[in-house]
Amino acid sequence: AVVDFKDWDSTRALTGAILREEYGVEAWTVPRGRLVPTATNRERYLEWLARLRALSAPSGDDASVWVLDIGTGASAIYALLGAAGRGWRFVGTDVCDEALTSARENVRRNPHLESLIEIRDARGEDGARDRVLRGVVRDGETFTFCMCNPPFFETMDEAGRNPNTACGGTATEMVFPGGEEAFVKKIFADSLTMKDSIHWFTTMCGKKSTMTTTRSFLHTHRVPAIRTTELSHGKTSRWCIAWSF
Repeated sequence: AVVDFKDWDSTRALTGAILREEYGVEAWTVPRGRLVPTATNRERYLEWLARLRALSAPSGDDASVWVLDIGTGASAIYALLGAAGRGWRFVGTDVCDEALTSARENVRRNPHLESLIEIRDARGEDGARDRVLRGVVRDGETFTFCMCNPPFFETMDEAGRNPNTACGGTATEMVFPGGEEAFVKKIFADSLTMKDSIHWFTTMCGKKSTMTTTRSFLHTHRVPAIRTTELSHGKTSRWCIAWSF
């Protein structure tokens, strides 16, 4: 059998089948044209988080893990994978009405996971979409991790240059002024004032250069704990970086 990874319907069907057969996520979909995530690559990110927790966990953290998923998207796939496969609690955030509606519907369709997942609107009262951590994490909340699959591109033209896959995606999901490096720096800027709210700050990077630049940036600011990894899936590679204070 062959899967055409350039075909949006095929990739959506494959991800839905993996979620159902391997994780017991009985009902899952994304609106047409939205980004279709690959389940195996996302699971590898979660596996890496588990290794980070074994390395260092928040004081008082026993069996509970609480994860903030920045930009959970219409799929809410990290939350569904982590809740179904590991029993972790998630808060998934987004700034798009369609993504928030779809993510909440995916959670609602799987009632055995509803108690572990909250989908939260990250926009400010004025509708601003530039909030990442500050103003989204509430007073008294303490997360084991934040995780992020950031907008990889600066423009949609740049996003369309990869001919190998066509898994959908809108400008809100894929584009940010300054690209992924600028988005990761926003996470870092927030982390400086939220050291006690999140134990491990983590993000995926679509370009190895972003991970390398971010690591140098963290060293310059004397962040005490920095870890990186590479996630390979078929012809596609992604890189992750984590830091903790």
